[in-house]
Formats: sequence, structure tokens, C-alpha cells
Amino acid sequence: MKTKSAVLPLIYLGLLASIQGADPNIASTALLSAGKDLQFGGLTALAASVSTLALAATVISTGMLADRLGRKKIIIAAMLLAVIGDGLVSVSQDPIMFIAGRALAGIALGAVYGSAFAYVKYFGDNSKGGLSAALGTFSASIGLFTLLVTFAGSALVGVGWREAFLVIPALSVLSLFLGLFILPQDGPRVKSSEPWDFLGQLLLGLAVVFSLYGISHAANGLFTALTIVPFVIGVVLFVLFYLRERTQTEKRFFPISLLKHPLFLAAIGVGFLYNFSTGVGLLSFSNLFQYQLDLSGLALSLSQLPYLLLAIPTALIVGALISKRVLTRQTSTLIGSFIAALGGILFAITAMSSPKSVSDYLPALVVLGVGAAVPAVAYGSMILQEADTKHYGVVSSSRTTIGQFWYSLGLASSTVIIDTIARAHVLNKLGSSAEQQLNSWSASGAKPTDSSVFPTAVEGFTQGFALLMVIYAVLMLIVGFFVFFVANKADKQHSSQQ
Repeated sequence: MKTKSAVLPLIYLGLLASIQGADPNIASTALLSAGKDLQFGGLTALAASVSTLALAATVISTGMLADRLGRKKIIIAAMLLAVIGDGLVSVSQDPIMFIAGRALAGIALGAVYGSAFAYVKYFGDNSKGGLSAALGTFSASIGLFTLLVTFAGSALVGVGWREAFLVIPALSVLSLFLGLFILPQDGPRVKSSEPWDFLGQLLLGLAVVFSLYGISHAANGLFTALTIVPFVIGVVLFVLFYLRERTQTEKRFFPISLLKHPLFLAAIGVGFLYNFSTGVGLLSFSNLFQYQLDLSGLALSLSQLPYLLLAIPTALIVGALISKRVLTRQTSTLIGSFIAALGGILFAITAMSSPKSVSDYLPALVVLGVGAAVPAVAYGSMILQEADTKHYGVVSSSRTTIGQFWYSLGLASSTVIIDTIARAHVLNKLGSSAEQQLNSWSASGAKPTDSSVFPTAVEGFTQGFALLMVIYAVLMLIVGFFVFFVANKADKQHSSQQ
């Protein structure tokens, strides 16, 4: 039966998902201090990325576990594992303890996010507003809680990095107890005859780890062995996974035929609009504000608020409009891509106009923030529609893996473009000696002896950022139209089948 409201459970699910979203934010803020204390050395890159790699590699498998064992049980168990993981990090005495704890936290919080997202359909189908309105509330709650938890954890880094890593365990314990009362009881589990397909899971997990590891190293060199070799291995493993899963599909754990479904392809495209925007935008303009406007600390954090806060009302409004059929999912996505493209162009123009303060960037921050947030509802809705009963947890959890790929690609590509142009600008204007000083400054923080190096690097950074925003705008429009036409095709197929 339809219930009057499912707002409280959806807000709670948003809290669960926000814990996963805030965890890497807190970790990235605390990483520098932790690295100095524990002497990471050559393990710094792995310490920074291991949580994301572990999450992306296992989230689909933990989604299958939730189907088999019960979603509420998995959330409770995963919360306990998150407490152990980040608790281990907070008492780490060496890099290996730190990395092991972060890996456990990544696996745990991936399972939490996947199960929380899967629950949205249950509450959406059993509430007055329907699935789109439920996704709007869920997404808005994620935005609000991620912001609050990130700020709390980042503030504690000033007290001590170990204390900062206790924020997630504390919230996990609180959320665990709340879940006992808010979440519905798991139904009786019957012994399933469905295959576990361990080889398929292994191939997919390793493919994700290798390819993401390669993408994450692109920022340090696009054509280095650490970028190319893992990425190629990952692609080969993906091909092997695809070839295996497409044979004897009744014995496989992932419905690989989804890659031929227009709606699932549209969902992958919407995932690009949503996650690539975040990967390109937030870090790039934060770095720009540091170098161009000399912002740091609290001022830098406050400069991000217009972009972050707008995701909350945007998700609620878009969810309501889709649920009332004022907008279709594909139309909202196309509108979002136009707004995001406009935001990118505004950012490029403002960056090149010699702005005096962050207030000059406010229109661009507002427009880009809205454009990046608009596709969130359609993204979740399309994925959940494609999740059949047999593979529900597997398909719904694939949202997270898809998102991690697009986010990592956005992060890496933005760094490569800006860094390449900035270094080329310094080389052309000041010569190879200045470029070497810039390299030393990037690697060790050694201040350049030539006082003109830093201002020239900022000029190059600004030019690179402007070009990045133009490329971003073009990509948003291309993918927006792709999603619009492919999703329309899916709707027509659905109508003809009925």
C-alpha cells in the first residue's frame, strides 16, 4: 500500500550514502599529515587511492551479497567493518596498517552506499511521491550530509589526523543503531540456487582495480609505464570478463546483455554527466582559486559552498518535476547538460578576465553547480529501472563502479590538460631552467629561485583551466544529446512492448 511519506527513511539513506562520500574527502585532507608521521614514501599514491580501488572493485559483489543475505544485514555488517577499517587507520603505526585500514573502509562503505541506493526503490515504490521524488530526497540528503561530515572531519585534521579518521567510525556506530529502527526487516532468505560466478567476480574486480590504478597515475605522466601498463591490463581483463559473461548467461552473475539496452547505455551517459562534472569541476576550480586568488584554509572551503549547496534544492526540484511528469528524465538530462556547458563557458571567460575576488566567479559557480546536479535523479532512476529482480543488487551497485570510472577520468584528464599547458607556458616564456624549478616546486615544495616562475605558472594554469572548461562544455552537450536520443529510443521500445 502507498504510504503518506517516506521522507525520514530516505533522509537516513542519504546519511548512509554521505558517509561513503565524505570518507575520501576527509582522507585526502588528512593524507599529508598522516604521510609525514608514518613516512609513506613510495606508498603515498597507494595510500591515497586504495580505498577507492577497493570500493569500486567490490561494490557489485557486495550488492549480490545483499540480494542473497539481506540488505539490512549487509548494511549493519558493513558499518561494523567501516568502524574497524578507519579505526585501524586512526591507530596506525606504519604505512601497511594505514593502507589495510583504508582498504577495509573502502569495501565497507561501498557496500553501505550500494545497499542504501538499492533501498530507494523500495521506499519510492511505497510512498506517495514515487521513485523520482524519492531519488530527489535521497540525493539532496547526500549533498547536505556530505558537506557537514566533510567539514567536521576536515576541521578535526587541525587537531590531529588520527582524530579526523574517527569521524566515520563514530557516524557509523550512530547510523547502525538508527538503522535497526528505520530500515524494514529483511524477508526470510531461501537457499538460492543462483550461481556465485567467482571467476566472473574476480575478472571484474581485477579489471576495475588495474584500469582505475592506471587512470589515477595519468596525472603524473600520460605515457608512463604506471599509467599505460595497468590500464591496458584492465582493458584486457574487461574484454575477458565480457566474453565469459556473454556465454552461458544462466551461470553468470552479471547480466552483460544490459550493454545492448538503450536505457542502460543512457544511464552510463548520465553517469558521465554527473560524475565527470564532479571530477573535473571541484578540484580544478579549487586549485585555480588557490593559485590565482591566493585563497586557502577556511576561505577556500567557503568558496566551494555555492557549488556544493545548490545540489540540495536542485535534486529536490528535479525529482518533483519528473515525478509529476512535468519533465522526462531525458529532457531533464539535456537541460542539465546545457546548464553545465554554460557554467563551463562562464568559468573560462571569468578565469581569463583577471578576476579580483571569488565573488567574480559566483555566476559560474552557481550555474555549474546546478548543471552538475540536475542529472543525479535521472541517473539513479535509469539504473534502478534496469535492475531486474534476479540481478537487482548487482545492477543497482554498478552505479557506483560506473561513477568511479567517470569521476577518475574527469580528475585525471583535468590534471593532465592544465598541467601540460601550464608547464608549456613556463617553458616557452622563461626557458628550461624555469621549467625545472617548477618541477622541483611541484615535487618537493622547494621555492623557485626565479621570482617570475610562479606568476608565469599561474598564467599557464589559468589558460589551461579555461581550455579545460571549453572542452568540458563541448563534451556536456555531446553526451547530453546522446542520452536524450538513446533514452527516447528506450521509451519507444518500452511502449511497443506494452
